[in-house]
Amino acid sequence: MKPDDTQRRDAVLKVCELFYVQGRNHQQIAEELGFSRWKVSRLLEVGRNEGFVQVRVHDPYSRDGDLEAELLQRYSLEEAVVVRDRATLSQTIGEVCAHAAQVMVQIRPNPEVVGISWGNTMARVASCLGEGWADHPTVVQLNGGIATLGKVPSAAQTVVSVAKRARGQALVLPCPAIVGSPELATALSQDPAVANVLEHGKKASVALYSLGALRTDSVLVEAGCLTRGDATQLRAKGGVGDILGHFINGVGQIVDPDWEARTIGLSIDDLKKVDTSIAVAVGLQKSAITRAALLGGYPSILITSQSTAREVLRETDPK
Repeated sequence: MKPDDTQRRDAVLKVCELFYVQGRNHQQIAEELGFSRWKVSRLLEVGRNEGFVQVRVHDPYSRDGDLEAELLQRYSLEEAVVVRDRATLSQTIGEVCAHAAQVMVQIRPNPEVVGISWGNTMARVASCLGEGWADHPTVVQLNGGIATLGKVPSAAQTVVSVAKRARGQALVLPCPAIVGSPELATALSQDPAVANVLEHGKKASVALYSLGALRTDSVLVEAGCLTRGDATQLRAKGGVGDILGHFINGVGQIVDPDWEARTIGLSIDDLKKVDTSIAVAVGLQKSAITRAALLGGYPSILITSQSTAREVLRETDPK
């Protein structure tokens, strides 16, 4: 179906709404709209094939409502999604990513500019998004990408995948996440190609990102953005992890101004201005950075697992 075929598009949407939302049968829809039953069946088929309708099997017990309520009570969140732990960490991560994709589909009004980060978790979220999850958005990479090729999915692949599934435009940030000096970071940020993407990132009404633990085997280390020695030094200064490549301490403050000056991407202050800021975190190793992000007030929506949420709530917040 062509984007400008509005009459047919409206017919598909109306038929799908009557059938899937209001529970009408084919004969009732045909009589109400003046269509043949054959045409109703055909429009429903178009709706399924072209992404107007996404059928999911929903487990009403897949989330822990008590932990969600505790998170909402303690932190400044608009929504908390706590997925029940599965048999393995990999299965739990898959469920959390599926719920993150579901949250993206349900965002209203339809976002015009969506900012996303990259990494293993974001690649899995991207794979969970169905065709037509949004309506022609601009999808912007919020922080610089991979310095060296390796096991980590490329930032460009993730951004393009998310945009393609929504028939949108992808804007990739053509630079590393962290560079060798503040001077180089400034110069790259002022390059027209980079500056254009950064400006679009500031216009995002939705930001989707994973929280990174500060470990010697972290995604940023595997991607070549920092060394194991760098990670150890940042931890010694109180660092617990990163948000979009910005390293923060246990209460959500920037750890090292020099490292911060070498980081390219949406600033930590601009992230707080995004209307819908969605953080995804799974695993006990992510509990410290999750709690720090919440204390810093960065996400408005948190999507996590039972074990991570329990560990976050186990500690008493600083006065």
